[in-house]
Amino acid sequence: MSCITWNCRGLGNAATVKELREIAKKFAPTVLCVVETQVNKARVEGLKGTLDYDNAFAVSYSGRSEGLGLYWNKNTKENGGEPWRFTCVYGEAQIAERHKTWDMLKFIKASSPLPWVCMGDFNEVLHRSEHDGVQERSHAQIAGFREMVDVCGLYDLGFEGRNWTFEKKVAGGSYYQVRLHRALTTTDWCTRFPMARVTHLTAAASDHDPIMLRWQQVSGRKGRKKKKMFRYEMIWEAHDQFFSMLARTWLDAGEARTVKELQEKLASVSGSLSEWSVNSFGNVRRELKNLYAELEQLRADTMRVGPSHAEIKV
Repeated sequence: MSCITWNCRGLGNAATVKELREIAKKFAPTVLCVVETQVNKARVEGLKGTLDYDNAFAVSYSGRSEGLGLYWNKNTKENGGEPWRFTCVYGEAQIAERHKTWDMLKFIKASSPLPWVCMGDFNEVLHRSEHDGVQERSHAQIAGFREMVDVCGLYDLGFEGRNWTFEKKVAGGSYYQVRLHRALTTTDWCTRFPMARVTHLTAAASDHDPIMLRWQQVSGRKGRKKKKMFRYEMIWEAHDQFFSMLARTWLDAGEARTVKELQEKLASVSGSLSEWSVNSFGNVRRELKNLYAELEQLRADTMRVGPSHAEIKV
């Protein structure tokens, strides 16, 4: 099982929604949380279908409240496991107000003895080494975060991937990189899921990168490979020969008089469409995967001081 949290910097942008859909499809997280949605509740919750989730809960964007959205499926549960708590976090953006986040987390911890994991954008670092570049954080604001962690008995799960999850350009053209996103757990949660791990992912539509927490090993049993699901791609309609090809393919598949014949006809047409897509557009998903890998490699360069021309081109 897994959870992904992402500060998407606004779901009013079609490119951001498209990337969120790609993330949900690629990793299929059990729970998906987005913050700084910057749109109303109905619009955020309305995305659950396109993201392939049954349920959604959102808080609207209003004033200094940037909004958030949470997606999950109705059958989400631990098989045979004891209950535990999960909290998605978005820390107060204003430094003077950040103590409210720490107070709320203390309250949540005190309200139940269950094993607990909380993850997301805390808007703060635990160590000064997690902030690389100008505009260093003060000891006082870091101390507030660390005090909450100590009081709640939480431990940082660490991460795999780049050292930072947020990058910002400041006056003068320089950049700084910070690790603002993490997963914190109680010891009893760690004991229950000793193989849990956090991975820093890559995203192009926001200056914050998503993080993914996996807390259950994939079964080692071998079985038949699952048949690949057919997916209709909207980009096909941009091709000037698509509709004539579709009509011709449908007619060539023959007449269907029974449900079985209709199923066979649909299977034949979907196979022809997939083959036509590869020939006309190439393997778009493989190309996207390669581009993300290239972007990840460019961002991992130890000599990097900010987005390069190559990154922007990708």
